[in-house]
Amino acid sequence: MEWQIYLSMESLIVRMERVLVHSFFSRFKITDHPDERWYQCHEAGSLNPDTHVPHRFRWLPESNASPAEIVSEMDLLLTGGRLSSMNKGIITQAYAVAAEAYGDATALQHAISHFAAAPEFHVTNDLFSNETQLHERTSTVPDIPENPPPVTDYKAIVYIYLQGALDSYSLLMPNVCANGLNTQYHQVRGDIAIANHRHLVINSIGDQPCSKFGVHPEMGYIQQLYNMGEASFVANIGPLFEPIADNIEFKQGTKQVPPSLFAHNVQTAETQGVSTGDATAGGILGRIGDAINMQAGEEVFDAYSVFGTPLALEGAPGVSRPADVLTEVGVSSFTPTPSMFEHNIVEMNKHVADSIYGETFSEAISSAILRKNLLEQSIGDSLLDATTEACFTRLETPISNQFKQVTRIIAQRNNLQSKRDVFYVQLGSFDSHSDNYFGTAEKLSMLNGAIQCFANNMKGNGLWNDVTVMSASEFGRTLTSNGAGTDHAWGGNHFIAGGSIAGGKIHGKYPDDLSENGPLNIGRGRLIPTTSWEGLWKGVAEWFGVESQNMAFVLPNLSNFQTNVFGKTDLYK
Repeated sequence: MEWQIYLSMESLIVRMERVLVHSFFSRFKITDHPDERWYQCHEAGSLNPDTHVPHRFRWLPESNASPAEIVSEMDLLLTGGRLSSMNKGIITQAYAVAAEAYGDATALQHAISHFAAAPEFHVTNDLFSNETQLHERTSTVPDIPENPPPVTDYKAIVYIYLQGALDSYSLLMPNVCANGLNTQYHQVRGDIAIANHRHLVINSIGDQPCSKFGVHPEMGYIQQLYNMGEASFVANIGPLFEPIADNIEFKQGTKQVPPSLFAHNVQTAETQGVSTGDATAGGILGRIGDAINMQAGEEVFDAYSVFGTPLALEGAPGVSRPADVLTEVGVSSFTPTPSMFEHNIVEMNKHVADSIYGETFSEAISSAILRKNLLEQSIGDSLLDATTEACFTRLETPISNQFKQVTRIIAQRNNLQSKRDVFYVQLGSFDSHSDNYFGTAEKLSMLNGAIQCFANNMKGNGLWNDVTVMSASEFGRTLTSNGAGTDHAWGGNHFIAGGSIAGGKIHGKYPDDLSENGPLNIGRGRLIPTTSWEGLWKGVAEWFGVESQNMAFVLPNLSNFQTNVFGKTDLYK
C-alpha cells in the first residue's frame, strides 16, 4: 500500500538535501505511468523524462522496518526531522499498537492522522528551543458549574442563510396596489408568478406602493407572526458600497458597486461580510461578537454554526473564541479514525511552544477539543420538552434539524454561561434556474415549519423576546422567467422576526415599477437595491448591545448611507 506524501515547506526548501538522501532508501511511484508499477530510485534515471515525469512523490516503508524506523522516516518526509522526541514517541507507540491489532496498512493510516494533528507538521521552524524545560498550557475553557446561576440579559440572533439565492419576489408580492403594480407583477413574471388567490395577504403601512402585499403561500407562520406584530419584511435589500439612485447612475459607472455582481461565491462573501471593499474584515456576526466582548472586557459572546464554517461568524483573531461547529444531530467532532486517539492529539499539543506559529496551532486545537468536550457534556443527548421534540421529529428536514440544535443550545445557556449567542443555519438549493415554482415552494415550506417549532419553544420558555431570527441570501433573482426558472439578480426581500420586533411593517421601499423600463431595472428584472445590508444590521446590532462608538467597526461602510438605515427604535418595540 503506497501513501502520497505532502511535504512541509521546510522539507522542500530548508532540508531538501536530507529528503534527497533519504529517497535512496525508499521506493517511489511514477504516478502517470500506465502500468502503475513501482520503481527503485536508480531506475528513475533511465526513464524518458518526456513520458515518465513523476508528478507525485510516493513513499512505502521497508517491509522489515520497525515502528520507530518507520516513524523516523515519516518525520523526515513530513516534518523535516523536526518532530519532538515526545511526539515521536506518541506516534511510534500508536503505530505499534495499530500494527499489532490491525496490520501495517491501518498502522500507517493512524500514523498519518497523528502527523496531521502534530504542531510540527504545520510550522517550518523548531517547536521548542529546549525540550528539557517545557510548560503545560493552562486551559481557558471552563468546566460546567455544578449549580450555574441563571444568565440574565440573554440575547440571541439566528441567521438563516438561504444559499443559492432565494426568489424573494415570490416571498413578498404586490397584491392590492393603486398604481396597477399587481397587474404588472403578473405580466413581468409570467409563468413563475403566483396567482393572487394563493397570496397570504398582509396589510402594509407607511410609504409603500401597495396597501396589501402577498406572502408566499408556504410561509403561513411568517404571515401569522407579521399579523401578530412579531415579524417584519425588508424590501429590496442587497449588498451596496454606496447608494445608487437608478439604472442611469449605474450605467454611468460613477458609483462604486460590489465586485462580481451575480457571482454566488463573491456575493455570499459580500452578504455575510457586509464590508464591501475589505476582504479581510471577517463576517458581520463575528465583528458584532468582537465588539460585544471588547465592551464587556470578557468573553460573553459565543457563535455557533450548524452548517459548515461560514464567513458570517469570522471575527478578529484573539478577540473572540472561534465559532463552534455543530452538526444537525450533535457536536461536530473528529472523523472516526482520529477520534480513536483524541487523547494522543491532546498530549501532542499540551506544551507551550516557543514557535509562535506552533503555539497558535497547538492552543487552537487544544481549546477546540476542550470546547467540544464541554458542549458534549452540556448538550450530549439532551432532550427538549415533549411538544418541541414531537414538532421537530414530525418535520425531520435538514433545516428543522438545525433549528433543533439551536433550540438545544439556548436551553443550555445557563450551563454555558453565555449572555450573547449567534447561530448560523443554512438551507440550500435555492439556485432555481429551473423548477423555480415548485422547488422554491418545497424549501420555503421546510423553513416555515422549522421556524414555527423553534418560535413555539422560545415562547413556551419565555425567550421569544430575547431572540431575533432573520433571513439572508447572496442576491435576489430575476423578475423575468428564463422559461424554466429565474437567474441571478441583485436586490431582494427578506424578513426579521422575534418577540421584541416591532412587526407588521415593511421596511425600506418596495419597487413601484417592476417593468423593463423601471428606474431600478438594470436588465431582465435585476433590481438595484434601495436598502443596503448595513441599513438592517445597524438596528440589529444596537438591539444586541453594540454601542455607538463601535458601530463603525461593525459596519465600516455605514456612513455611506443616509436613508433606509433602520435603528433599534425602527425595528424593535
